[in-house]
Order: sequence, then C-alpha cells, then structure tokens
Amino acid sequence: DVKPAEQPRANLVFLIDVSGSMDEPDKLPLLKSAFRLLVSKLKPDDTVSIVTYAGNAGTVLMPTKAAEKQKILAAIDNLEPGGSTAGEEGIREAYKLAQQSFVKDGVNRVMLATDGDFNVGQTDDDDLKQLIEKERKTGVFLSVFGFGRGNLNDQMMQTIAQNGNGTAAYIDTLAEAEKVLVEDASSTLFTIAKDVKIQVEFNPAKVSEYRLVGYETRALNREDFNNDRVDAGDIGSGHSVTAVYEITPKGSGGEQVDPLRYGQTKV
Repeated sequence: DVKPAEQPRANLVFLIDVSGSMDEPDKLPLLKSAFRLLVSKLKPDDTVSIVTYAGNAGTVLMPTKAAEKQKILAAIDNLEPGGSTAGEEGIREAYKLAQQSFVKDGVNRVMLATDGDFNVGQTDDDDLKQLIEKERKTGVFLSVFGFGRGNLNDQMMQTIAQNGNGTAAYIDTLAEAEKVLVEDASSTLFTIAKDVKIQVEFNPAKVSEYRLVGYETRALNREDFNNDRVDAGDIGSGHSVTAVYEITPKGSGGEQVDPLRYGQTKV
C-alpha cells in the first residue's frame, strides 16, 4: 500500500455523464454522493476539474485545488441531468484539462462516471480504444465507474478503461461507492506496477488440456510477452492479481479434445 504521507499529488478530472438516461436515483444522485465522498478524502494540494457531457460537453469546474472543497462540492451539487450523450467530445475535453494541470511524477487521471450509454458521437468501441490509447501515452490514465442497473454498457467500460491504463468499477449503492472511492482509493488512483504480464507453461506429460478462466479481454499472443510495446495490465496500490486455470490431468479420461494425429510419436 501507498501510505498517505507518501502519496504523490493528484490531478483528477471528473468526467460526468449528465445525459437524460442518468435521471434515476441510482445514477446521477448516487454519483454525486459518491464523488462527494472522494473529494472529502483528497489532500489540499490535489487538483480537481469537472467536465460534463450531454449533447455537448462542457467544463463546469476549471482546475481547482482540493483546499477549496466547498467550491468543488458546490459544482457537484449543481449537476442536473438532460440531453443525449456526447461521450467522445467529453473525453477529449477531459484530457485537455488534465494536460493543463499535469503533475510530473504525480497521479494524472480522468475519472469517467456514466451508465455507459454512449449514443451520440464516437460510438464505435475501436475508435474509442484508439483515442484512449493515444492519450494514455501522455501519462494521463483513465478509470471508469458505472452507475445504475439500466443500460450499463459493460463491454465499452472495460474496453476504454483497459486501454486507458485504468480500472472499471460498478457502483450501485453508497456503500459500494465508499468502498471503491474511499476505502480502495489508493488502489483506484495509485498505480504501482505497469504492463504486468503472467505467462504459465504446463508440463504436457502431466497436463493434457488447460484454459485460463476469465481475462478474455486481456489475452496476449505468445510473442507479446517479449514485446514491451504491447500494453498489458496495471496493478494499483494494495491490489493483488490471481490467475485461475482449469486443467485436465494427463490420462484422466476427461479430455474434451481428441489427441492430434501428428502430435504423437509412434514407432
């Protein structure tokens, strides 16, 4: 864990979806309560900016020191839902603000809060992926927080978070918000290991079949493990990662794939 005294300065941009689809109790109202919790835990010299998007993106709070908590909280309290979702424009504006207040050797992160309903602007996952990847190289990372039980687009959330060297989390209660944004704030904000790769090799004399459980969106090709230009997973402070494999022992009779004809040596 990164101890509070050792935590670097944070430059955070809250990118908040205020489209009409967020007008439900477990969406924008919960989001506002959640971000109030986060602001209360920031250090005085941390910086917060707020960008909203709904039809058109707009900056509702220019970079402001966390010492001015009341100003930040007032901006959050004044958020109102309405309009369709111009996600691409909002993301571009958020990165622009993050660059304006960039902290060298600090935490520079866009924190996107949405129900995932990107229905106006750049809606293709691949286009969003390319945009986020380009911005990631500047040192500004992205975390995504999904709110509400309605039309949450989990695939898009995971895609843009992974390509932004960040994490995606789902928040549906204030208790979960406190866990993600307060109790686990260190792991959410502070990256301690970048581009982590796990490679496992099984002895074919002992294991006939195996498969990795989960991590479908993180799969790498064999040659990628020796290529540092290929992006991999990041680990936040206090986090641990476990890789679970399902295996079929050799000769157990539980094989689901017939032996390959040319994979056997016969005399």
